Amino acid sequence: MVFRQFLHDILNKILSTTAGKWTLIGIIIGIIAGFGALALYSAIDLITIYLFQNLTGFTLPRSGIVSGTSLYSFPTNYKFYLIPVSIVIGGLISGFIIFKFAPEAEGHGTDAAIDAFHNKQGKIRKRIPLVKTIASAITIGSGGSAGREGPTAQIAAGFGSMISDVFGLSDRDRRIAVAAGIGAGIGSIFLAPLGGAILSTEILYRRDFEVEALIPAIIASVVGYSIFGYFVGYKTIFDIPVTTTIGFFHPTALLAYLIIGIITGLGGIFYVKTFYGIQGFFNRRKKIPKMVKPAIGALIMGLIAIEFPEVIGLGYGWVQQLLDENFNLFYTGFWVYVSLFFLLLFILKVVATSLTVGSGGSGGVFAPGIVSGAFLGVAIFIPFHALLPVFSFLNFAEFIIVAMIAFFGGISKAPIAIIIMGTEMTGSYALFIPLMLATTVSYFISGNKYSIYRSQVNTRKDSPAHSYEYENPIMDKISVFDAMKRDFINVPSSSTIKEAVSKVRESKTKSIMIVDNGKLVGYLSIENIDLNGDLSGPVSSVMSTEVPIISKDENIHEALDKLTREPGGKLAVVDPRDHTMIFGTVGFTEIADAYNREIRRRKAMQKE
Repeated sequence: MVFRQFLHDILNKILSTTAGKWTLIGIIIGIIAGFGALALYSAIDLITIYLFQNLTGFTLPRSGIVSGTSLYSFPTNYKFYLIPVSIVIGGLISGFIIFKFAPEAEGHGTDAAIDAFHNKQGKIRKRIPLVKTIASAITIGSGGSAGREGPTAQIAAGFGSMISDVFGLSDRDRRIAVAAGIGAGIGSIFLAPLGGAILSTEILYRRDFEVEALIPAIIASVVGYSIFGYFVGYKTIFDIPVTTTIGFFHPTALLAYLIIGIITGLGGIFYVKTFYGIQGFFNRRKKIPKMVKPAIGALIMGLIAIEFPEVIGLGYGWVQQLLDENFNLFYTGFWVYVSLFFLLLFILKVVATSLTVGSGGSGGVFAPGIVSGAFLGVAIFIPFHALLPVFSFLNFAEFIIVAMIAFFGGISKAPIAIIIMGTEMTGSYALFIPLMLATTVSYFISGNKYSIYRSQVNTRKDSPAHSYEYENPIMDKISVFDAMKRDFINVPSSSTIKEAVSKVRESKTKSIMIVDNGKLVGYLSIENIDLNGDLSGPVSSVMSTEVPIISKDENIHEALDKLTREPGGKLAVVDPRDHTMIFGTVGFTEIADAYNREIRRRKAMQKE
């Protein structure tokens, strides 16, 4: 009992400080993110081997994160007709699990976590992380075209919400924990801790940042990355061959990267419109049971995969093969046809992802976006290489990396984070300048309207999470009557100027009200008095009858506006119908005090 009380006291002491609170919670979220990413990663691998590969005999290429990556060859004698069967099995099982136990686990997890931040006080049901893990592993492992980053984000965000409830944190703190979970989850499984941390602040909005989440997200991302990397290796998602030199070597290259940005921005619009178009199609089919819809999407996607297996699963392995210049794996021939082939792969990967996730399956859109962007990059490079020898110094890998980052950086509306993640994914900052240019252009080309995350809002002002700051301006809600000083210093008009000046100095202000028998008759500003002159005369001889007044029904915002034009720094608070009936005075000090009281009151309400 004594030890338990000791721990309780220590915990309360840690949580009582901002630094202690977010260090502890960041570490816990990071641990969950790391092990959650590992669980999903391992489950996908197991299901891929024991369901997809055992059933079809088709082995997928692996990305750089897997040791021993080498040139891949298409398997021979695989059962191509069973590819749709595997994917449909995954769709049926994941659809049943999702709509039986947690319907909000459908679709891409990042968007659901963003929605929880803005619209649900950061609350995510406790069962979501487990359901999301199982459903996503089955969807992706069976061959569905989806990513593991979105599910990991929702898993970590869900635990962030859960931890906040355990510690009794406020809605505001719960939201920050959810944001930190998003970044830690993606940063862990992407082995990109810095990019993940910045993503947690950027991905919630289309044109703003949640800066309060940065420090907790950095702590959580570093811890999550350390745990996940310990088990899978501290490698990069993609390996750049040692024989390939990438970097920014000539200003002429900026034109090429500008064109990549424009094309990937337009391609991003296609991705968003296709994804939500197919999702809308399935949503409108009310007569079809929801748990069956993922299987229907999986069937169509599986039929595409028979002829184009490049759309299966995450797709990172195909990108790795391109970086390794394993061109024989893909279509070869006249450059026009090759370019059109990769353009077709880009379109089919977008459609396959839309069918898998948009139909209600569980998985992310991040990885498919990266892979789609890589295919589009190849389609751009080939005509560049064939028709524009002035760009011959640009190599194949550069186009792929820049295109895939610019593509998703534009439609995610998180360009800064995605640029940094791009450098972490490839293990090189050599392309930082090209990534900055192409991604920024793609971001502007795709525009504010086209985001793959529909739960994003434009700015903090548009988020219910910050409604108490923006939608109800604090100063407009505080009346002058509530803020005014009631025991204000005043003198009668019969007082001497010397007495009035003494009172002004006593009040540490620049002016004083002149009141006779409870009636406001004048106003005296010390700035209008010759202090070296005769001060024995009556106040009535020097006072002004044009008193700076404000009605008791007005707010302190209006009072502040008037005070900025009043050199005396004080207003008389009067009855709106009788300006001689004075209730008090209000100045900058009273406004500041009233504002701070209201801020403290609102913060206390947020903690309840």
